[in-house]
Amino acid sequence: MKKALKWILITVGGLIVLILAAAFIIPIAFKDDIAAAISKEISKSVNAHVVWEVDKFNLTLFKNFPNITAEMRDLGVINKEPFDGEVLFATESFEVEVNLKDILFGDQLRVKGISLVHPVINVKVLKDGRANYDIAIPSTDTVTTSEESSNFSFGIDHWEIVGGDITYDDASLPFVMKLKGVNHSGSGDFSQDEFDLKTKTVADTVSMAYDGTEYLTNKRAEIDATISISEAYTKYTFKENTAKLNDFAMSFDGWFKMNEKDFGMDINFKSPENSFKSILSLVPGIYTESFNKLETKGELAFNGFVKGTYSETQMPAFNLNLLVKDAMFKYPELPTPVNNINVDLLVDNKDGIIDNTVIDLKKLHLDFGSNPVDAKALITKMYPTNVDATLAAKLNLAELSKMFPMEGLEMKGNYSVDLKAKGIYDSLKKTIPAIDAAMALTNGFVKSSQFPLPLQDMHFTSTVKNSSGKLAETTINVKDFSVLMDGEKFSADLLLQNLDDYTWDLKAKGGIDLEKITKVFPLEGMTLAGKVKADIETKGKYSDVQAEHYDRLPTSGTASLKDFKYVTKDLPTVTLSQAAMVFDPRKIDLQNVNGTIGKSDFAVSGSVLNYLGYIFGKNETIKGSMNFNSTLLDLNEFMTDSESTTASTDTAALSVIPVPSNIDFLLKSNLKTVKLMNFNITNATGDVVVKDGIANLSGLKFNMLGGAFVVNGTYDTKDIAHPKYDMGLKIDNVSIKEASSASSLVSTYAPVAGMMSGNFSTDFKISGELLKDMMPNMATVNGGGLIKIAQAALKDSKIISGLTSLTKLNDANEVSMKDVLMSAAIKDGRLSVKPFDVKFGNYKTTVTGSTGLDQSIDYTLKMDVPAGKLGSQFNSFLSEKAGMKTDPNGTISLPITLGGTATNPSFKLVSSEQKEQAKEAVTNAAKEEGTKAIEKAVKGTEAEKIVGNILGKSSSDTTKTMTKADSAKAQQVEDAKSLIKGLLKKKKN
Repeated sequence: MKKALKWILITVGGLIVLILAAAFIIPIAFKDDIAAAISKEISKSVNAHVVWEVDKFNLTLFKNFPNITAEMRDLGVINKEPFDGEVLFATESFEVEVNLKDILFGDQLRVKGISLVHPVINVKVLKDGRANYDIAIPSTDTVTTSEESSNFSFGIDHWEIVGGDITYDDASLPFVMKLKGVNHSGSGDFSQDEFDLKTKTVADTVSMAYDGTEYLTNKRAEIDATISISEAYTKYTFKENTAKLNDFAMSFDGWFKMNEKDFGMDINFKSPENSFKSILSLVPGIYTESFNKLETKGELAFNGFVKGTYSETQMPAFNLNLLVKDAMFKYPELPTPVNNINVDLLVDNKDGIIDNTVIDLKKLHLDFGSNPVDAKALITKMYPTNVDATLAAKLNLAELSKMFPMEGLEMKGNYSVDLKAKGIYDSLKKTIPAIDAAMALTNGFVKSSQFPLPLQDMHFTSTVKNSSGKLAETTINVKDFSVLMDGEKFSADLLLQNLDDYTWDLKAKGGIDLEKITKVFPLEGMTLAGKVKADIETKGKYSDVQAEHYDRLPTSGTASLKDFKYVTKDLPTVTLSQAAMVFDPRKIDLQNVNGTIGKSDFAVSGSVLNYLGYIFGKNETIKGSMNFNSTLLDLNEFMTDSESTTASTDTAALSVIPVPSNIDFLLKSNLKTVKLMNFNITNATGDVVVKDGIANLSGLKFNMLGGAFVVNGTYDTKDIAHPKYDMGLKIDNVSIKEASSASSLVSTYAPVAGMMSGNFSTDFKISGELLKDMMPNMATVNGGGLIKIAQAALKDSKIISGLTSLTKLNDANEVSMKDVLMSAAIKDGRLSVKPFDVKFGNYKTTVTGSTGLDQSIDYTLKMDVPAGKLGSQFNSFLSEKAGMKTDPNGTISLPITLGGTATNPSFKLVSSEQKEQAKEAVTNAAKEEGTKAIEKAVKGTEAEKIVGNILGKSSSDTTKTMTKADSAKAQQVEDAKSLIKGLLKKKKN
């Protein structure tokens, strides 16, 4: 017996050890296989980046033995297009508890529990209905038979969310809901056709917005519900349910059913045992730490129902009743309560048709201390809206300021309103309810802590009357409006009639200190100062403004502005020492307008036309004729103030100056000094016509670079991305060297000009586009004209040294030009000049050729040299190579080609072999295939350059190549991991 017992104990002990060993070994042995299977299944079924790591995947039997528990930590799902990079789901821990026996032996998988710890869930739906949660890849597996599918079922015991944050953003509705600090638990047997779902949810804050308006802000919510689920999960019957939002509790019962094409429902709700204090907790801002100290009393009843069918074409009937009786509330530490609060409100819809909704505010009364407010409203149809409403209130603003204090703001005065409105509002038929309203303010006073000067002695009376409901028969009358600020009084009277065709009669008089007004009503990003005085009377109809019948708009008066200052970060500071204006219906005459813009000063006089159309109309153009005088106009201050990337300068990066399209102005200018980019312009006179986004320059004369300029042409910014210019330039006696340093056009196409002394004159036409920095886009430049050089010289140049090296003429070490008239043209990125004469030393030389944007030069020189100057050896070379017969007493015309660049020129003597080779190639190829054959015939020979000159091409044109760079591919998986870890770390902190 003892021996048998011993063997039994040994066997049992061995089984226990075996089970414990299996519990340790099985999760470890199969962990990698399970992880690989999970990754494979995810890649097949999920169209998103699922971020998880094998090292953070745990499988254990001990936590909930004998159930097996799987846990993933730092799990996340990141969307692909069209939500690329957005986090759909992330959680610190995702845990699933499964019955091991069901896995091994059962035909039903029962999940014992699911747990999410600190999850972040972001659901987003676009306007077109695409949702970021729609990430499942459709299965390609064939559907199993009903018999096969019935052999397996799924069940779950309980689930929980701990400390979750959930956002639902649906742009198709549009609706946004944000829940923070969500703790949720639930249980239900989904393996049954009919079962009870029990849930409990607490959210620390709930915010909800619809169509841009926020209806709930940071409210606490609690829901405890038992819901019977039946009819294959389509019908939900509410058994025991309570919901609480802040202190306002509500219970509901009934049922909700999801049909194939609509939703059926019969739900009743009510607020059992609620006091008036509970509904106050829903008011934004009142539910604070001091809410429990709020004194309240009064009765509250709230109930209603929703019953019927909801679909795309149908609404259920609904009803809501709110009754507040003899209520009051008083803020802590404030002496005056809000008393006698009585509300009787019914919202009723009997058939689900929205237009048939009735809103009946039978009674609204409350006393703000000794200030009563009474209102009634009955709306019996939504559209056209049938209204019958009254409002009456008498408010002491000083008393209200004490009851509802606003820090830094003090108000006084007595305001009253008495309004009656009855009738139909129909925007299509242009009808409104008949209105009889009166408002008045006496002894008004407003003072802000931001500015010590108050608005005093504010008063007005106003009436709104309409007895017929027609817009055209509405009259709004504001009488004796007056306000006093720091001794400056402003008063106005307004009669506005006919809202179908606005008809006004306005009188305004007084002074306003702009700086003081902006202190009371601050303007973001700008500062205004100055004193305005005006005495204006205006009458008219809006239809006459649209028809430009300004003779029917008697507008007269005067206005003046003194010591005006306008400061903003985008423009230089604007000041006006004085400005006077005289009005009539057609124009405003400007008189004595003197001021500054940054460093610039100006004096303006003239007339502004169509100002009424510009103010009241749509896309109207303002017109005028102005005389503009200035001793200094610095246009660089109007350009972009971003820092220059050029280390050697401390200037601002320039940008295109736009010409407004709705301005039609003639500007007669007289400017002593103008600064534009790095140019200094003096004595500028002429006309500038600004119209349709184009500035036309007419006879604009000025001095610059030591010479005189006359400019005619256009500056066109209608396409602001590609501004254009088309100018005719007449320039007289300007320094060649200064022109090269000041103009990128000269330095690009005539690089040798920077080394020359002397002056030039020109009559030149030029056009093209400007870049964003206001510099010419060289690739678009086209132009042509005559250039006259009275006298100029070039010394110490590589061009001179290269030529003397070739010819051995040491006395040709200076280039001189006198009374030279050259014809030049710019096209396709090259400046070409027709033959003109210069002197290398005393040797006459004829020059023709071109310079390119790439600084390449391609010129042919014919240099007349006495044969005796060349020496016997050079004469022999000419006789042999160039085929020239040399007469020791005669003059030889040396044919020389000049190539390379201005900084690295190359010279060659044209030989007879080259000439004959080129001539033969041109003759033969012209008979065959034209230009292409010519190029082919001479390719790779010395004659290639000569033929290129004949065809108008440079050798560099045939050697350009283009390369493309490869871009590196981003490591999306690593980026996704970093994103999930950062999000969870931020939430945990």
